[in-house]
Amino acid sequence: MTKTLLFDVDGTLVDTEQTIIKSWQKTLKDTLNIEPEAEELFYVLGIPGTKAVQKYSNGPQQSKQLLQLWEQNDHQMFHYSKLFTGIEEMLQQLTAKKIQLGVVTSRTNQEMQIVLDKFDLEKYFSTFITASKTKLHKPNPEPILKAIETLKIDPADTLYIGDSIYDFQCARNAQVEFVLASWGAKDNPEFSKVDYLLKQPTDLVKLM
Repeated sequence: MTKTLLFDVDGTLVDTEQTIIKSWQKTLKDTLNIEPEAEELFYVLGIPGTKAVQKYSNGPQQSKQLLQLWEQNDHQMFHYSKLFTGIEEMLQQLTAKKIQLGVVTSRTNQEMQIVLDKFDLEKYFSTFITASKTKLHKPNPEPILKAIETLKIDPADTLYIGDSIYDFQCARNAQVEFVLASWGAKDNPEFSKVDYLLKQPTDLVKLM
């Protein structure tokens, strides 16, 4: 029986796609006066901002400036974000079943706090492994391995729930089973290889 579930945040628990893309578009318009279409910016979904900004940066200083402005815009536009339907009900039911829950996200501590300030999620989770807490990030296994170490759990008793190819690769590299949150996922042929596929959040309760 699986004892611990680790969750991604963006695209899994919270529908933040509009916030992320719109705030990145505004950042690029304000700093570089370019206006990429949303589809051109989907690459940022699921990776740390520090890595995402490099595509449009000419060096570390500009990367830092882009990231700072993007974080400001993300905060200002966070009203576009909402919990996916069924997430709160799922978390309540899993908690009632005494299943341990954790978060493994590409958000930094500061970016994660923006989420927790808006949504009452902190009470459900035993740990939050953010990009601020590891040197390496998804798809490297370090974030999931850090959660396993922090919670003192067995990888064999752990599932990682996410929506992106980076989440899937991170789980594979950490040798834990992966659950695809299809409600937030973009089509990818690699997803035919996932261990479990959920059509809606409450399906996870049934899986348990």
